[in-house]
Amino acid sequence: MTSIPKDYSTLSPVIISKNAQATIDEYKNILNAEENCGVMTCPKTGKIAHAGLKIGDSTIFVSDAFPEEGMNITGQQEFYLYVENTDNAFNKAKSARWNVVSVPEDMFWGDRIGTVKDGDGNTWKLAQRIRNVSPEEMEEAMKKMG
Repeated sequence: MTSIPKDYSTLSPVIISKNAQATIDEYKNILNAEENCGVMTCPKTGKIAHAGLKIGDSTIFVSDAFPEEGMNITGQQEFYLYVENTDNAFNKAKSARWNVVSVPEDMFWGDRIGTVKDGDGNTWKLAQRIRNVSPEEMEEAMKKMG
């Protein structure tokens, strides 16, 4: 037996949401998330206490806010997520009314990135590797930036 459960990564962020079910549905639609350990609800409140989602090869957990338990919405997390197609993921997020921070553009380090904020205020940098950049090219680009 290992200390990390099968199909989990070493680090699994927890997202506290004002409406966990809506967040889960949006992550499924926009980020191609899949439920990987079911949804557990609080028997007293009916709120989502825990849901596990797999996005690519990573697991995240989502729950409703439980202020009485110290689980409050912060909306200040930032995620750098590699996707198959930045423009498609960005357009799905925009159609779902996520706030646009920056439109997709090609970056000097080889990624194409578009940035959005979800309904809880978390920032998602939707990235796609479009070219490999050598350490020399990276250093040269950094010099040009000042």
